[in-house]
Amino acid sequence: MSQPDEWIQMFTLPNILIEEPVEIDGVAMVPAHDPRALELAKRHKQFEMYLNRFTSEFGQQVSPSIILVKTEKFEQYRSAEALAGFRDAVAMSTIPYAWAHVLRFENNHNIKYANWFSFYPWLVDSKYGGLVMQSMVQTGWHEVRAIKGQTSPGIPHMALPANMVDKALLPALLERWVARFGSANPSKKDTSLFRSLNMALSAAMLPGNVEVTIYDLGRSIALWVSAFEILTPNGTCEEVYKLLESTKWNLSDNADAIYEPHKYKPGQPKRPLPVWLYGAMNHARNDFLHGNPIDPMRLIVAPGKRPLHLYSALLYRMALTAFLDLKPPPQVKKDGESDYDTHWRHMHEFGWYQSNIEAAIATVIFTQDEYRAMRQGKVGQAMMRSRHKPVSQ
Repeated sequence: MSQPDEWIQMFTLPNILIEEPVEIDGVAMVPAHDPRALELAKRHKQFEMYLNRFTSEFGQQVSPSIILVKTEKFEQYRSAEALAGFRDAVAMSTIPYAWAHVLRFENNHNIKYANWFSFYPWLVDSKYGGLVMQSMVQTGWHEVRAIKGQTSPGIPHMALPANMVDKALLPALLERWVARFGSANPSKKDTSLFRSLNMALSAAMLPGNVEVTIYDLGRSIALWVSAFEILTPNGTCEEVYKLLESTKWNLSDNADAIYEPHKYKPGQPKRPLPVWLYGAMNHARNDFLHGNPIDPMRLIVAPGKRPLHLYSALLYRMALTAFLDLKPPPQVKKDGESDYDTHWRHMHEFGWYQSNIEAAIATVIFTQDEYRAMRQGKVGQAMMRSRHKPVSQ
């Protein structure tokens, strides 16, 4: 009699190939060539066939990623909510950082929408005898040899490199994931966190396809606003403002309190740029959801005349930073490294992600051409900043 499998396959993500496995407490997101996946494929030929039958919409073979659960952890983490929450943590440690690269370096070839993290509906059954699918559309069974697995149309299959995953944020989210789904009585704060991540995943989906309109973009912003609100006790605009102000902003463009955000009244203290940006999102949400008249330029915001929806994920990452009270983990000294070198390497590795996020948020004060000229050294940053005055809503 053969030994039981050490790992159980749970969900498949056909649109991405994760290069470095993400794992905690017996749950892992791995590439199809991971030794654990290969061992399952060796033991179960139907699973091997399944993994090899994914292509793009043009028939090019692709290699998916899969979520595995250790056999002894199956009952604890088998629920769709738990596994989706695990996926959401990885997605929200990827998407904001991808948008930072879009805005800072004009690098669009990144995983910047949540569609890349979609689960494939058909799975090999628990006995590795055929395919099963249970969704809100249908329940079905089929033979593995008949499937023509496919990536989502219009979503190019992409690798997820290790350096494009926010390693400052992800460990903290995974730690809270264990606290949320590994406990029979999770805290309200941990429950709120994963409700917020669930909302953020929907907000981060492509607002539309070839038929996208400004109303689709407005709906996306509305979902992002809800994701922010869930992180606060009562979901008010002022509570989100205070959440964003409670984190340490290292870039003066983001830290200086010189703006008059949505709901500002004369005589009140002015607020920093991230608060102003969130206020613009909240104001836009109200206009779109309440059916107010929408100007074609409604989502283009001053002073840099940038599209507001490009900044939602970046701000959300910083809201998570505040919510989690994100701090550097303990330092690990490498062989031959001085204490000084260890300290600065550690701070650089941890702070690199936030520094890119902050710099990307601050691009909103410049036009795209102005920021490109600054990045290329064609114009001084101080001179360019002097041209812009704070704006109110």
